[in-house]
Amino acid sequence: MIKKTVIINRAISGSGKTTMTNCIVKELQFNNISVFVHSTDDFFIINERYVFDFDKLGEYHKKNFESFKKSIENNIDVVICDNTNLSPWETEGYTNLAREYNYQILIITLNPREIDEHILSQRITKDNPNAHGISEETLKNMIRRYYTFDDLLNPKIIVNSNKHINYRWDREKEERVDIRVSKHFDSDMVLRILPSEFKEKQLTIGQEILKIIGDNK
Repeated sequence: MIKKTVIINRAISGSGKTTMTNCIVKELQFNNISVFVHSTDDFFIINERYVFDFDKLGEYHKKNFESFKKSIENNIDVVICDNTNLSPWETEGYTNLAREYNYQILIITLNPREIDEHILSQRITKDNPNAHGISEETLKNMIRRYYTFDDLLNPKIIVNSNKHINYRWDREKEERVDIRVSKHFDSDMVLRILPSEFKEKQLTIGQEILKIIGDNK
């Protein structure tokens, strides 16, 4: 029997989370398992090009969540949130919904690569027209956030009220606004992928997911 599963991807841009997701989807579909991927980035695609608009970010996150919710309500076997999900508050709505509908939760976290590799992945070229064009400064901030909250994947780690702070960015004042002390990530299991494992993992990740959801065909 298949265990209904929500997969939360967690990685900074250019880590290969979408590539890994495609490997999972291919294997699940081959085994006739229903799967749906939800990514806020998809709403920024205009004429097959990625066009980011910060003013639309909140609206598109809401649309992505509502789409994710429909997949859960429609009893899809595996529902994937393919956002960056660097801190617990970004995943909370999705994981709360998973608990409400008795889905198990798997977080797939991809450790960042060398900064130069991430910078290169963001350059818009003829061969990579859908690159996001994220700046070096933003990428460095994302890496810091990734590691700031990384230990909260472990529920045994004590939350540090000076370190694990959820915040938002005030664009007008151009400053960070602290909101509250973070909770832990909610999950039943965590699968970590190191940069050195990425190529090999593409070949095995689908079978690993099959085992996790209990499909032994």
